[in-house]
Amino acid sequence: LKSKGVGVITASPLSMGLFTEQGTPQWHPASPEIKSACKAAAVHCKSKGEKTTKLALQYSLSNREISSVFVGMGSVSQVEENVAAFGELDGLGMDQETLSEVEAILEPV
Repeated sequence: LKSKGVGVITASPLSMGLFTEQGTPQWHPASPEIKSACKAAAVHCKSKGEKTTKLALQYSLSNREISSVFVGMGSVSQVEENVAAFGELDGLGMDQETLSEVEAILEPV
């Protein structure tokens, strides 16, 4: 797509709640297996002092194949967290170890 001048836009880096600590609404279209794997990833991130929301957002922001990332935010604290996640990419970067562990958790689905 890049060679044609076309960019990719992600409008749901948190996968409609899959990558949040709160989880998904009941009507979410993901299979029970995907929901379970994402919940396990969130629990793992929390055990390491990380948030899946931050990791998912940083993954999307640092992916060179994605031109634009749209994120919905419902509170000032979410805006602050997302801005901080973006700012960390500039300095420390993404937690590659936790990302690899989360990818391993999600790999079967």
